[in-house]
Amino acid sequence: MVFCRPSAPAAAAAVLAALQAFALSAAPQKAEPTPRPGPLVRNVDVTVTNIDVIVTDSKGKRVRGLKMDDFEVYEDGMLQPLTNFYAVDGGKVVFFGDEAVPGTAPAPAPAPTVTPQAVAAAPEPAPAEAAVDPLPVPVTRIVIFIDNLSLQPFNRNRVLRSVQTWVRENVKGNVEAMVVTWDRTLKVRRKFTNDGREVSDVLKQQEDLSTLGQVRLSERRDVLRQIDDAKSESEAFVEVRQYALAYKNDLDFTVDALKKTIDQLAGVEGRKILLHVSEGLPQSPGAELWKYVQDKFRTQSGGLSQFEFDKTAAYLGIIRAANAAGVSMYMVDASGLSIDSGISAENRTTDAKIDSFIERTNLQSMVQLMADETGGKAILNRNDVTPSLNEIREDYTSYYSVGYRSLKAGGERPRKIAVKMKKKGLTARSRRSYIEKGLETRIAEGVTSALYFARDDNPLAVGIEVGQPAPADAQNYLVPIRIRVPFSRITLLPEGSTARGRVILYFIVVDAEGKQSELANQVVPVEVDSKELGSLARRDFVYDVRLLMIPGGQRLSLAVRDEPTNTVSYVQQSIFVSALPPATGPAGK
Repeated sequence: MVFCRPSAPAAAAAVLAALQAFALSAAPQKAEPTPRPGPLVRNVDVTVTNIDVIVTDSKGKRVRGLKMDDFEVYEDGMLQPLTNFYAVDGGKVVFFGDEAVPGTAPAPAPAPTVTPQAVAAAPEPAPAEAAVDPLPVPVTRIVIFIDNLSLQPFNRNRVLRSVQTWVRENVKGNVEAMVVTWDRTLKVRRKFTNDGREVSDVLKQQEDLSTLGQVRLSERRDVLRQIDDAKSESEAFVEVRQYALAYKNDLDFTVDALKKTIDQLAGVEGRKILLHVSEGLPQSPGAELWKYVQDKFRTQSGGLSQFEFDKTAAYLGIIRAANAAGVSMYMVDASGLSIDSGISAENRTTDAKIDSFIERTNLQSMVQLMADETGGKAILNRNDVTPSLNEIREDYTSYYSVGYRSLKAGGERPRKIAVKMKKKGLTARSRRSYIEKGLETRIAEGVTSALYFARDDNPLAVGIEVGQPAPADAQNYLVPIRIRVPFSRITLLPEGSTARGRVILYFIVVDAEGKQSELANQVVPVEVDSKELGSLARRDFVYDVRLLMIPGGQRLSLAVRDEPTNTVSYVQQSIFVSALPPATGPAGK
């Protein structure tokens, strides 16, 4: 499945226009009463912010056994009263609120050796406590993002072999993983699964794919030779500028791919980890080349040229998206140990001219920032990444979750978060911001994520039936969609002789190439005579809608919201629209 493909804006707009033109010509069936009218409900959208926290001591070792009183959480500099707390240790919830979870205490020390006489005199053992079901631990979902646009085959495959072994051992139970590759086209190689062996096999297959990192290295060497041959500073700057501009264009697409992946994870529940494998993401493409020109011609003017290529703002956008979606970023630099490029005989005439410190800082500073700001980690300057992967496992199997209620109004804007420890010498690692999202935004995210991750969450028991498409014009078709909701799941509020309710439908469609429509919604009022309540317990409320679609395979994602209770169902439906042959006139004409 292809997520997206960079294309000309006009072409992309044409595809999206066809998908976005939803013909919501609703033809609702006569509303029939629900057998059990619901109570009058007043909903207040209160945001509960939960923050996963890793606590370490001064030596970097994990600290266990902490309680809610050990934490302080600040939002925009203001201390927040904590309302939610649990501790996970070894993949189990061991502390919830103010109490230890029964059955999770450490095993008692073995009994001392005693003589037979002592055994005979010993009292009867106390009856064993009844078994207690463990509290569920949130599902952990790991997206392995392989950036083939920056990677060289040897470095990528060395890292992937370590990841293969790691996922085979650790992806199981409530830990799921998916594999995504990026090489100017974002492709899902495997959707979420808890079958670690299958994920490992998919990663093994990626070793045979080509990468573009080698191409970029070759291009840079050509630019270095051209700088050496340049007769003037301006001539050298032209060569660097062309290289930096092409690099920046690729980075623009890379940033979009990363943000798209993160945005699609926003509606996915549980702990979310993005394991990003690359050879760095430059803050300023070609920074080491600008520096080389400055050194050769003994000028500082090149530094001014770099600013137009600075990508810091774009990376900050990724950070905001990740924190808003609850995604922790673990950034793996596959280039391995950093050594002076001048040591290499191969690079002695090219890369040895580059300031290795400038190059390394340029490639790693934003990687480090994204990891730090989202509560993840940057894995840098390591040939063997296995120990770092094991640290990731520790992060999702042993951590604390602290939460508070935010009643602030003011729209969806980033808010700074700071977690501090009351005990000296302890350090808390967590995401550093979040966005307070309204219900509509959360539903939109759920609808979008369902397209790609097949979200199974249908408390309203919604059903979808697809009718026969009919031509709307030369290029588009009207597709009848029938939506069924059992009346027993719809909340109707009595108002005199009438019972009223309301459901809201949300639609989004994605085509075979991953181009998706804008979100469309339809408000559907339900009104019945109170005298008929209870007579139709086994009947469905039926609503018909027609969607304007293009020919080919597409996937519909639908959310249905029972407004009085804010109960939401998410369902998906694959739809194939066959293009009809053009009409022909009478024979002989």
